[in-house]
Amino acid sequence: MNPLLFKAHPLLYLSVDLLLRPSAYSVDDFSRLVLIYLIINLPWMAALRFAVRRTVGIRLTLPRAYGLALPSAVVYAPLMLTVSSDILAHAFRLEERYILIFVIAVASQMLGALYGFGVRFDRTGRPIGIRAGLVVSLFLLLASIPFSFLLLGLNAVFRVI
Repeated sequence: MNPLLFKAHPLLYLSVDLLLRPSAYSVDDFSRLVLIYLIINLPWMAALRFAVRRTVGIRLTLPRAYGLALPSAVVYAPLMLTVSSDILAHAFRLEERYILIFVIAVASQMLGALYGFGVRFDRTGRPIGIRAGLVVSLFLLLASIPFSFLLLGLNAVFRVI
């Protein structure tokens, strides 16, 4: 059994299973998952715009912020939904989730590098750098905590996944 998928949230399980066995899913299943991620990306976009503006003073346009926030929403949302659902069920045990926590730490470092290179100053075109990228990535990680609880609440009401 994959320890990452042990008692995983359905979004994490579906995302990983779709990557591992794409032939088992129809185009409708794939389209539904893409639509879910595109809608989930909205709060991460707002958080990214806020973090970049506060960190380096750059105002990102909405389309650019939406595109830059999509990797963090795709990475952080299913992982944090799994951790948050464990916390709400009072079933979080580090022995069961140590790989998941490691994946979150590695993902934040990788996203920090992405934002350090992907976000650029307007006038010079120079990237903001790894330090500012890590600040933005860690801010998005911290913002993922309330976002995941919000998504769990919305999912409980609307039964999306």
